[in-house]
Amino acid sequence: MELDAATRQRLAEEVERLVRMGMDRKKARRIVWDDYLDELAAYAAPAPPEPEPPQPELSPPQTPVPEPPKSAPPVTKPVAERIEDSHAAQAAPKAPFFTPERLQRNRAELAKVKRLIGLRS
Repeated sequence: MELDAATRQRLAEEVERLVRMGMDRKKARRIVWDDYLDELAAYAAPAPPEPEPPQPELSPPQTPVPEPPKSAPPVTKPVAERIEDSHAAQAAPKAPFFTPERLQRNRAELAKVKRLIGLRS
């Protein structure tokens, strides 16, 4: 098999690299040549055929979708009752968001974070 100059040079450099690593020259030449033949075989081998695209599955026949039942319009309260409800909701006292227990837990967590930051900075 006749090689072009560039390929011959590339294979010789690879042999020299293996020899510098302590390998016997004859063994290095054999390894490089076998690798070269494997590469040629890989390029010459036909590519595996591409798989066929999946065929669309036959779908069952279309079944009619029933119409949603006609529902009655939503029941709403009279305007006067809605106004009274909104005033009652505004007037109802809410529980305070920051209870003493919650403030104490938050302060304890903040102290933990400050200790962690202080240790790492």
